[in-house]
Amino acid sequence: MQQYNTVPSRNLIQAERDMLARAEPIKVISTFGDSKPVPQNKTDTVVFRRALPIDASATTGAPSGMAINDYLLQEGVTPGARTISYQDVSVTLQQFGVLMKLSSKAECLYEDDIPKDMVALVGEHMGSIEELISYGVVRGGTNVVFANGAARTAITAVINLNRLRQCARVIENAHGKRVNEKLAASPNYETRAIEASYLVFLHTDVEADVRGLVGFVPVARYGSQKVVHEREIGAVEQFRFITSPYFRPFLLSGANATVGTVLAAGIACTGSNASDVYPVMVIAKSAWGQVALKGMDAIDPTYLPAKVKSHANPLGQFGYVGAQFWKNAVRLNENWMVRYEVAATAL
Repeated sequence: MQQYNTVPSRNLIQAERDMLARAEPIKVISTFGDSKPVPQNKTDTVVFRRALPIDASATTGAPSGMAINDYLLQEGVTPGARTISYQDVSVTLQQFGVLMKLSSKAECLYEDDIPKDMVALVGEHMGSIEELISYGVVRGGTNVVFANGAARTAITAVINLNRLRQCARVIENAHGKRVNEKLAASPNYETRAIEASYLVFLHTDVEADVRGLVGFVPVARYGSQKVVHEREIGAVEQFRFITSPYFRPFLLSGANATVGTVLAAGIACTGSNASDVYPVMVIAKSAWGQVALKGMDAIDPTYLPAKVKSHANPLGQFGYVGAQFWKNAVRLNENWMVRYEVAATAL
């Protein structure tokens, strides 16, 4: 509970409080992906359905092994009929929320507008939660390419263009499509046209290595070409890079320093015994989806002032600020996304 003395007031200690800048939530990956709003009082489970291509591979879902002679028509002979096949991917909505509490004394007598600040903080925090939901699902994909070696525990190399091309090759072989639209910044599920490309989501720690790639073009040199997101930093070939500090690395998961002299090689490491491993996510169109109750404006805020009396609060001694929403994300096609695991240069 936020009480009068929880955070010292200037009225109590006669001193200035340092004004600390709050970091606004960075919603990056959660603005992409196939989105489907769920009406209230209908269901908690949504099914994404797609028709599979004719002669689709059971492994990749793309046409493969097509024998042209199977489609050769003979004079006067009706060819064999084919049927259509569908693939369903379901996802169940989950509820997320955060709640803060304050006393009536803090609300009425504290020098700062605590309820107003709580409302701002809760809103920012809910945006962060939404971003981490999407990131956690996308990062869990089964397709993985390592910067070097055959396992995460061997990684000592930073991002390079040939490995990115390898990721693109995996997607291309599965007939993945380049992204050409994104969600608009509005409460509606609208889209906005962008340049066709594969989107590459990565942690801000990897940005310096990306800028060192041969052929890297920063957004300042795009000219009339639109950026897909304000966090986009540039492009190389068919890849467009978008960074966020929310794309958390696997800390101390790479090669052991005593074996691979990781630290001496100038690789980022939060400890002393292994390199940190950063997931770089290369994603094609419709690779993953997200669902939310009532659409993107599904955050349901709560503000109960302390002066509001009830059976639980008969004297009006405490109030609440909080919010909740229903949301989830799902990988729709594992072969249209690749997690490329890399190390980062220690700056």
